[in-house]
Amino acid sequence: MAKFLRQVKHTIDVTSPDVDELIHSKHKKLDYAMLLLRNLLVAVAAVLFIISFFFKDIYHIFKAIAYFCGTGAYVFELLLLTDCFRKKVPHTEMFMVYCLGPLYLIMGLGYILQ
Repeated sequence: MAKFLRQVKHTIDVTSPDVDELIHSKHKKLDYAMLLLRNLLVAVAAVLFIISFFFKDIYHIFKAIAYFCGTGAYVFELLLLTDCFRKKVPHTEMFMVYCLGPLYLIMGLGYILQ
């Protein structure tokens, strides 16, 4: 069990963003917190999607929550890319965020209303 926990800790350390990577940002701590929250929401969404395969009677609840986590991750991605709406980013770079964020919200609502 200790080896597994060390492996999990190592994986988290490797995938977590480094504060030094945010050297160009004016608000490093806020960006770092948003990156961690985005990554956490994505991880929770992935786990919930996998869990939903094993619960046939309530799978739609897990998928709805997972899609809402995905929406939250895209909100943080939007904030990070636009520097909290202080920087204008071309629409060609923002297309995925603009499309998939609301789409995840709609899909989450669809699973709740099922």
